[in-house]
Amino acid sequence: MPIPHWVIDTNVLVSAAITPQGVCDQVLQSAIAGMFVPAWDNKILLEYREVLSRPKFRLTKAAVRALLAALPSSGFHPATSCKERELPDPDDWPFVAVALATTDKTIVTGNPSHYPEAAMKTIGVEILSPRQALDRLGH
Repeated sequence: MPIPHWVIDTNVLVSAAITPQGVCDQVLQSAIAGMFVPAWDNKILLEYREVLSRPKFRLTKAAVRALLAALPSSGFHPATSCKERELPDPDDWPFVAVALATTDKTIVTGNPSHYPEAAMKTIGVEILSPRQALDRLGH
């Protein structure tokens, strides 16, 4: 069975970084263990870096670098171009575009309201909560 390639929404990485042992950290640890490949592109990587570096999260530059270094190069997927749908936060569109570039077409997020179900079904992107992702991985 091929290893899934899933896009990790930024909120999952933030939660993983600030809540060790939590569900989101377990998702991240599953990726690091090779149970799935986190899919990303340069826009997503920039957002991860910018958000994780915000002072309110109190993460050191070294911690942010280490977390981002865990993203395997095999997870790089140039975004698929397609007609953008309206999303509550237009900054979430790069996550959808990268998900569409993968065979799994899946986003793991703690904020499902950012990805309206009707729009995602129309374009064929599946949204998983961190708990659903762990269940899918057999945790």
